[in-house]
Amino acid sequence: MATYEKTKQELLIEMREKREQRRQAKLKLRRRRCIAAAAAFSVLTSIVTGTVYNAYAKEITITEINEFEGKNESRKVRTRGASVEEVLEEHGLDVGTEDRLNVSTLKPVSNNEDIVIKRGKRVKIKTGDREEVVTVTKADITDALVEAGYIPGEYDVVSSNGDTLISGDTIELVSISHTEETITEAIPRGVEYVDDADMPVGSEYIVDEGWDGIKKLEHKVTYQDGQEAAREIIGETVELEAKNKIIARGTAVPTPVPKKKKAVSNVSDNAGTVNGYRYKKKIVMTATAYSTAPSENGGYTVSAMGNPLGYGIVAVDPNVIPLGSKVYVTSPDGSWSYGVASAEDTGGAIRGNKIDLCYDTNASAFGRKSCVVYVLE
Repeated sequence: MATYEKTKQELLIEMREKREQRRQAKLKLRRRRCIAAAAAFSVLTSIVTGTVYNAYAKEITITEINEFEGKNESRKVRTRGASVEEVLEEHGLDVGTEDRLNVSTLKPVSNNEDIVIKRGKRVKIKTGDREEVVTVTKADITDALVEAGYIPGEYDVVSSNGDTLISGDTIELVSISHTEETITEAIPRGVEYVDDADMPVGSEYIVDEGWDGIKKLEHKVTYQDGQEAAREIIGETVELEAKNKIIARGTAVPTPVPKKKKAVSNVSDNAGTVNGYRYKKKIVMTATAYSTAPSENGGYTVSAMGNPLGYGIVAVDPNVIPLGSKVYVTSPDGSWSYGVASAEDTGGAIRGNKIDLCYDTNASAFGRKSCVVYVLE
């Protein structure tokens, strides 16, 4: 009986152990299923999340250009940023005050958007007497000028303190222009002299005034920054030839002034000759003198008959001695003699029996003297 009870007890223990083993096996199976389900859920969540992100993300192209560093790169990125500014921040791109964007940073981003960043540089532009500091993105000097709003002309000179703006920071623009001008100039007349044996030495009169010629000159004028820099004659046309002025010069030597007083021995009233010259009339007159200075002749340098003033010309009252007459002037006692002269000038104070003798110099020393005037034939 005791043996039977023992066996029964052992069977009960064995049965309980088997039931526990089966329970543990079921728990293990349940844990494995939970882990598998969790893993599957995680994978599914990742797939769903990625799908949702990709469904709402936009694909854009970002291009960065830096001509000063020789850089030109483009890349495609996906973003859920709402504006250009958010996209640039998302991808770590800074845009400075000297850089240029093709779109506003506040612009909403759309799919397939193109964002272009051009890196800039501040440079100084000199034109004439002006200077301006501007920002440009072009490394080529001329391209940078155009970008800054300066359009070089065909003949303008562009220079910089570097071959390109990669090595330089100053551009100088010199404006060069050309124009053609036509001006009229005078061709000065020449002077020809002819001898006149009837006029005293030192006296002159104009035979022919002549005239100045006229020519047209075509000039090519170069301007630099608005100021004339060069002028070149490219054509010349003579429209009127010049004609020389002709002046007669006296060659007759006047009778010397006697050094001592002596009686007039060469005057023959009966024969009608004086010093070898035949006369038709003898008049006692009062003589004064004047010079060729314009200040003593109302600004004139020629006689009333148009001939240059000089020794051998005298002023008379035309009512007493007709203009154009040849005269011989001497003192009554022969102490001095003016000689042969031409009566071709007048004066406001020369009235009646008065005569004014023209001298080249020292006229003021003559004073007032009595004289005899012989009107020659």
